[in-house]
Amino acid sequence: MYETVGADGGKTRHTFAISGRFVRVDTDTDPERFQLIDTGLLTMADVDIENKRYTFEKLPRGQVSGAVPETGSKPGGSKVNKHDGQKAGGNADESAAAAKPVLLPSPELSPTRKKQNVSGVVCRLVRELVDGQPVAEHCMAGTGPFGITGREMITLSRLFTTARRLQLGWAGVATADERIASVDSKLGDGAGSQTLLSISYDWIPDERMRVSKQYRRVQSLDAATDAPGTSQPATGSTP
Repeated sequence: MYETVGADGGKTRHTFAISGRFVRVDTDTDPERFQLIDTGLLTMADVDIENKRYTFEKLPRGQVSGAVPETGSKPGGSKVNKHDGQKAGGNADESAAAAKPVLLPSPELSPTRKKQNVSGVVCRLVRELVDGQPVAEHCMAGTGPFGITGREMITLSRLFTTARRLQLGWAGVATADERIASVDSKLGDGAGSQTLLSISYDWIPDERMRVSKQYRRVQSLDAATDAPGTSQPATGSTP
């Protein structure tokens, strides 16, 4: 579980349930909604539990810049589990431009010799640089301190990278080789933070890592009138 703090001081706790390449994102601010992300195929199902419906989309590929991200409307702070995600206004061109992710070089990370213990995880302090100037400070760790497998670390790393591509406002980051990820991250000028609160290694039932066949696929969870999509499951077979 991570706690994310925005520039406005608002706090959200995210639970990340990880099973292989799949990760489920739940938040304490919207318990009737979760995101199920396939970090291998880079797809996401955004699920509305109360109304038994979901959307399904392909996620952007490529690296993302280290600039301070803007706050978006999707996956919201998080538990890491070893076993066990705005409507644009204006004309069509403006809407397309607003929805298109900005893909730039991956963040420049400069490690230091300092280490900290955050929620029982020993991590190394790393500075994030833009044009040689520090814009954020992270405490980062690999599989050993997290107590997870290499595949699970790749999944966690891709979750943080995806959040930056989608400009969700998360401070977390990962190295380009997907072997080290944030335990604690603080953006400069009080622009936000993301801190690990706890890790659980409990088994997660298979049904939590899939979209129920009873749910209907729609074009948008925010639309006044649902535009039905296909009825096929969002993630195929069980992870």
